[in-house]
Amino acid sequence: MATNAVTLQSSLITPVTVNAEIYSSLPSTNKRKTYFNLIIPDNATTLIFDIPVTSHEHNLQINVIGNANNDGLFCQTIENNINGYHSCSIYIEKKGLYSIEITSSNPESIIKLKSTTHPLIKKTGYCYNERQNPNADLSDLISRFRGTNWLSILKSTYDRRWPSGAMLVKAQANDPYFSQFIDKTNFRKMAESLMVAIHEETHMYDLDSTRTDWEQNLTAFVNQHWQPKVPIHGGFPRKEILPLIEGNATKSWDDIYLRNRVQGNYLMQGVLSELNAGLMGLAGVGIVGEFVDGYGASNARDSAAAYMYHLQLYLRHAKANHPNYYSKINNEKLLKDFVLIQWLRLHYYLEVTKNFSKLDTNSAAITQLLYRPYNIEAIENITGHSLLLASNKNCLPENDPFEPPF
Repeated sequence: MATNAVTLQSSLITPVTVNAEIYSSLPSTNKRKTYFNLIIPDNATTLIFDIPVTSHEHNLQINVIGNANNDGLFCQTIENNINGYHSCSIYIEKKGLYSIEITSSNPESIIKLKSTTHPLIKKTGYCYNERQNPNADLSDLISRFRGTNWLSILKSTYDRRWPSGAMLVKAQANDPYFSQFIDKTNFRKMAESLMVAIHEETHMYDLDSTRTDWEQNLTAFVNQHWQPKVPIHGGFPRKEILPLIEGNATKSWDDIYLRNRVQGNYLMQGVLSELNAGLMGLAGVGIVGEFVDGYGASNARDSAAAYMYHLQLYLRHAKANHPNYYSKINNEKLLKDFVLIQWLRLHYYLEVTKNFSKLDTNSAAITQLLYRPYNIEAIENITGHSLLLASNKNCLPENDPFEPPF
């Protein structure tokens, strides 16, 4: 059992990692309350708070919130004095991201936090990755760029840095709409436009009538080695997940894909196709992220996370309210593998683009939703695999064998 000190301040909490990852700190709206988010990486974890025994701490309360209804688990103080501290413990049944609310009459207190979780750094099994060379020199291509030769420059760029992207571009080279998505002003503007361009060309590839049986099978361009035709068996209108939405972090995507009269009636095809296109769009602009200096791709990371959130809610709603449909997809190994790869792939792309601030508006607020226990459970239930929530989120645990289907 590890122990680290957590220092409480009136407006901010900056705890040290304690066999559980401090995900974010939130400013206090009340001088007596301090908040932070904590990722618990294992099921069946006990958090133990050691509280200093002082006259100022009689009214201290600790509340751990982990569900959509904001129902909390309250830390019950044990009235025993061990080295000048009282102790209280909270049992966390399911792993995920929890909000910690501490109400204290003495905001400068030091509370020691212990955990029964295993060390954060674990041995991993299968990890999703792609062949990439993000440092490949592009200076000659940049100097040769002329708006009229954008396609050849883009092909060469991806040939050097991202072979999967090169394969998609070559497959879609004759699409008459491709050019409309590209800003041909200069190389930097082209790079910035690639989030939208690759997103849309992924749609064009995936939803081509020669590849996809609408509402029954989704062909998805995942990478140069895998373009599966995933059985999806119809589904239900995605607008049905609106009551499950928490907060406003995904409002832009909710308005477009769930509240729109046409889009809201799309079934599982719509949910998965947007996720795949969003992931490809993030990869497509991320591989040239150092050249993006405007706002055309400023929500690339946010979008990919938002589409994953919609999938989590769709799976939750299917299991609870459409059991026959859920049973169908839960019996499709290819769909189960596809969902797992998309989860790991999202985290691979988030990691490789983490230093490009121009590709991010507020993805942290959305990824917090992804890691709530009930949303993590949605992915684990359908895939049958355990997700890593500490480091290496693009990997599976060593003791969870998985052979990728490509």
